[in-house]
Amino acid sequence: MKEQLTKLLMATPFQPFTIKMSDGQSYEVRHPENLAVGKHFMVLIEPETDRTHDLYLLHVTSFERTPKTPA
Repeated sequence: MKEQLTKLLMATPFQPFTIKMSDGQSYEVRHPENLAVGKHFMVLIEPETDRTHDLYLLHVTSFERTPKTPA
């Protein structure tokens, strides 16, 4: 799971993605600098509100790329 996350964060160009959790919650990563990844958990920052979310890698069920919206 962590390898897949690293690939998403390092992709060039970066494409936003959603983190799906085991409790049904989902979190959108709009920029790679908004997510800090540790050994067992991640910290996601919502730049608009400065709210943070502690997300444990054990509870991640999937990652989904956010569909591109037409300009």
